Amino acid sequence: MNSRAALIAGLFASAMATASCGDSVNGIPATPAAPTGPSSLSEFLQPRLSGNWGGELTLVDVKGGTGAARTAGALECVGAAFDRVIGERNDHTLSITQSGNDLTATLVSAGTGLSCEYTGRIGSDKTFVLHAGQCTEKVLNFLCPDGRTRTLDLVGSSVTARFDDPVNPTSISGTAAHTYNINDPESPLGAMVANHSFSSLTRR
Repeated sequence: MNSRAALIAGLFASAMATASCGDSVNGIPATPAAPTGPSSLSEFLQPRLSGNWGGELTLVDVKGGTGAARTAGALECVGAAFDRVIGERNDHTLSITQSGNDLTATLVSAGTGLSCEYTGRIGSDKTFVLHAGQCTEKVLNFLCPDGRTRTLDLVGSSVTARFDDPVNPTSISGTAAHTYNINDPESPLGAMVANHSFSSLTRR
């Protein structure tokens, strides 16, 4: 009696298992489970730029009130000071956070401590552009040969860059332009743009 009951129970369980994996008991095909996975391959094809990138930025030229107009009165000593350090290199860190094609980033100079916070977007042909929404309030101070003092406030910046691989970049190159307001202790005097180049920012 017990063996017969066990046999019936086993056959019932086997039938139920077959029905659950294939057709239902009334002949209607069972609905297959929806496949899981990404809805698009685009997320796998985007360049992976998130992370910390580091390397040297080189001062290549200065433009604006202290650029071509080197004898512009009170601005002259600031222009001359930058002229003396054209070609100077300073280590920088570019920290990038990525959401799709949108980027947020922070660029920090190890030499001066100045930094800017950027937003931007990945473009075509392995490029991206960043524009600073906020820079540090730290001031650079200059003492002119005649004893006058000047201060430079970093008020804006932009970065135009290219990376070396469309999916797994290992190096970033480009230019960074920093805009400064020039002031004396009593009043604003003008503005200047310092242009930097970088040939190989790598992951840190």
